[in-house]
Formats: sequence, C-alpha cells, structure tokens
Amino acid sequence: MARQHGVLSRVQARDSGLSDHQIRSLIETGRWLIVDANVFASGSSPSTWRRRMGAAVLSRPTALVAGRSAAYLHSFPGFPTTRPEILVPFPGNARSVIARVIRSRHFDLISRTVIDGLEATTAAETILTLSMRETPATIERVVDDSLASRRLTVADFDPILERLEHARMRGLPTLRRIVAMRDDAAYQAPTSELERLLYRLLDSDELPVYDRQVPIKYPTAAATVDAFIPAWRVIVEADGRRWHTRRDDFERDRSRDNSAATAGLIVVRFTYHMLKNQRDHCRQVLLETGSWRAAS
Repeated sequence: MARQHGVLSRVQARDSGLSDHQIRSLIETGRWLIVDANVFASGSSPSTWRRRMGAAVLSRPTALVAGRSAAYLHSFPGFPTTRPEILVPFPGNARSVIARVIRSRHFDLISRTVIDGLEATTAAETILTLSMRETPATIERVVDDSLASRRLTVADFDPILERLEHARMRGLPTLRRIVAMRDDAAYQAPTSELERLLYRLLDSDELPVYDRQVPIKYPTAAATVDAFIPAWRVIVEADGRRWHTRRDDFERDRSRDNSAATAGLIVVRFTYHMLKNQRDHCRQVLLETGSWRAAS
C-alpha cells in the first residue's frame, strides 16, 4: 500500500497471504476502506488524487493511466487533476464508478512509462488519447510545448502513426497533420552546430567571399544576419528554431525580408534539415541565385 499511494487490490491482498476473512476483518475494523469492489485503501492514508488514481488502475486486471490524468502526470500545461482516466484493453467494461475508461484495440502495443509509481502512457501516446476529445488548438499547444521542453521528439510519434495507419479514429487526422508539420526542420540545433553547417556550405570554392554575422540597416529596420555575400547582395539565414518559435516569429521574419527587398537585397533561408541533409541542393540554390543576380 505504501508503494501504491495507499491502495491495494483484492488480488494483491490474497497474493500477500491474506484470506477473505482477514480482509473482511480489516474492513470492519476501519483499517481498510472499500474504494472499489476489488480495491481497498488504508484507513490512515489521505484521500489524495494519486490514491484515487492508483485505485482506478488497480480496479481493472490491466490498466494504464491515460488521457487527461496522464497529461497531468507528464506536466502538460493546462491539465489539472480531474476524475481519474485509465486505458484498458478492448473489449473491456467501459463503466466505472471511480474513473473514466478508454478502451484500445492496440493495448499491448502501447508504449508506457512509470511516473511517481503509476504506470502511464508515454507522452506521445498520451497526446494520441487526448486528440480524441481535445480541440486541435489544444493538441497543437501540447505538441509544441512537449517538443520545446524535450519531453518527446517528432520521431516518438512514428510507431503510433504506423500502428494506426489504416485506423479511423476521432482526432487522428488532426494529430497526423500537426506531426507532419513538425519534421526535422523544426529541430533547434545548438548555435555552434547550425553555424558550422552554414559556414561549411558557404566556404565552398564555388561561392564568392562572404561576411559572417553582419549588422544591416534596412530602410525600416535593423538586424544582424547570419551571412552576407556582397558580390551578389544576398543575405543567407540559417533557421534552426523550434517549430513554435518559427511560427511565432513568422510575421517578424516576413517583415525583415520585405525590408531587405526594399534595399535591393535577396534573402535565402535554409533550415537545419536542409543544411545537414541537402547541402548540394543548398549550394545549387545559391549558385543559381548568384547567377541571376549577376545577370541582372
């Protein structure tokens, strides 16, 4: 009971050597309280959310903390303690007096973790269950926060989406769309790594001399750019910010690009994914841009 937030199942009590008579005696004397038909709580333990959550998990032969309850355990923003939510295999009884029950046909394939002594769905699996009832805006916020805090990576969703490739599930199309928009280009490389890739590209003998970290004053703004090729009047920017930062800064970036255009400058942007995996393509883009600039 001490290891399980003050609760114990009937099966566990019997496995520990207690008879039905002894269990009844513990209940009659008030040392144990009946939480569910086959779950008991220590009479001396406080009635906390974790005790209720532990009881909900033990109320079924096999269950995981899931949904909003798992979101709370994973510290997702905007998810306080509510009625316990558990995930069980399908087909199973969806009725419970102490919990909301979610059933899954893929229960054995679901990734799980242990948080504070409670077995729960992983962060990615939790977002999947949330997508069945939360709004797209909420799912987008949770995904962005989880990527930014490194609770998970985009790759963590791969086995889930592969498992449900042909499934028709409420919220799944939304989750697919959100994940697809946050691919490798959303990765925020360390500044040193991102700059190494950019300057390695620009150091090519095929490209003109360039300047690093150049402060430029536009007619309507001022900024420091990652690289500037004077011969072509081309600005080269490396974008390694996380998706949610890129989204929030979208308007500012477009404004700066427009200011550069008014000054007769061209801005070329490369993501971390491009610089790492498509260097030849990036070099070709610069060469064609430079050729066009020289001809004009």
